[in-house]
Amino acid sequence: MLNKSNLLGLCCFILGVGLTSGYFLFLHSMPIQAQQSQPFPYKSIVIKQANDESLNSTDEHVNPADGNSQAESIAPYTHKIATLTNELELKTKQLKRVEQALKLAQLDQLDFAKQLEEKFIAEDENSQWSYEVETALTDFLITSDLSNTAQLTSLECKQTLCKFSLVADKTNQQEHVQWRELNDKLALMPWWQQFKLTSSNSTDEQIDFIVSTKE
Repeated sequence: MLNKSNLLGLCCFILGVGLTSGYFLFLHSMPIQAQQSQPFPYKSIVIKQANDESLNSTDEHVNPADGNSQAESIAPYTHKIATLTNELELKTKQLKRVEQALKLAQLDQLDFAKQLEEKFIAEDENSQWSYEVETALTDFLITSDLSNTAQLTSLECKQTLCKFSLVADKTNQQEHVQWRELNDKLALMPWWQQFKLTSSNSTDEQIDFIVSTKE
């Protein structure tokens, strides 16, 4: 039989073995737990970085969209401005050409009137024809209701040319309008068709004609 001391020693030995085994089991289990718990913060960091990248990616995608939207809204106005600018340049060029043509026409008119004047001076007077044209003009002013606004002051006809002047009534306020009206109505008269070339020079108060039956 085992005595008490041997029994006590055996119990102590068993207890020591149990404590030692438990201690080693504890130490062995710690790295495993650490390895199992370590990925969690790593995963959370990865998720956070992914979220940051997705936000940055979203910002990068939003900004170009806004820029494209602004560009699309401005594009029609830019096109319209360009079109109007081109039209303005075209009209400006056309206006310059018209101004140049008008200046040339005025110079040609002055030269033309001068040529008719020189021919008129060189020709002999035709009294009978002067009377006929004066009578026709006087009747024209009366029948056209222009006798109260314009008066024939002088008239002389040569062999192929006639020269005459009309003055506006002092109370007339139509200025050049009355001379345009007179020219328009005069061009419709049958007897006026004998003149192939006409030249006139007018102010608000007076208009002077020199006309020719020859071209």
